[in-house]
Amino acid sequence: MEQYTTPIPVSLHQTHLGGAGEVHGTPAAVEEPSWAELLAAIQASRVALEGKIETMAVEVNLLRADLRKVSDKVKVAEGSIVDLQMEVCALRKQMMQVTSTVGMLEAGLEDSEGRS
Repeated sequence: MEQYTTPIPVSLHQTHLGGAGEVHGTPAAVEEPSWAELLAAIQASRVALEGKIETMAVEVNLLRADLRKVSDKVKVAEGSIVDLQMEVCALRKQMMQVTSTVGMLEAGLEDSEGRS
């Protein structure tokens, strides 16, 4: 008797349980799918994939629109940053002028106090 190293399909009507719980029976003929069945399965897979691709394309377009909105907001924010940087520079110049003026006033005050 041959020993099988891999399980062999056994049709249900050929199978019965033995006393020790072993499955006995003759190997069933494994039916290969027909070309029509294979073609139908391939076409069904193709239709499912096309649906997924269409869904993903819509999602990509939505993400692109969101990205454009964010990009526009970033451009506005960058413009605001540049404006603020220019204001800071102007305020620094004014601060330097005030500091210089205060220094001159202090120096003039010290001179006038020294003369009196």
